Amino acid sequence: MSDPSQVPGAAGPRPPGPARDFAAFCELDRERRRNSDDAFDAALFDEALALVLARLDPPAPPGSGA
Repeated sequence: MSDPSQVPGAAGPRPPGPARDFAAFCELDRERRRNSDDAFDAALFDEALALVLARLDPPAPPGSGA
């Protein structure tokens, strides 16, 4: 991965805090699963990752200055 601030399959820069830690774990887990002999659905994995990251790091409400 050329840019450490990017999460593969995610739409933007790596989020802060627990979401960042979870995203880093998922990067490693994605590679481990790809390299295993078991079936791996990368699209489903990325969809699940996006759902969890959205819950861990929700967007700031409009007008909050964030």
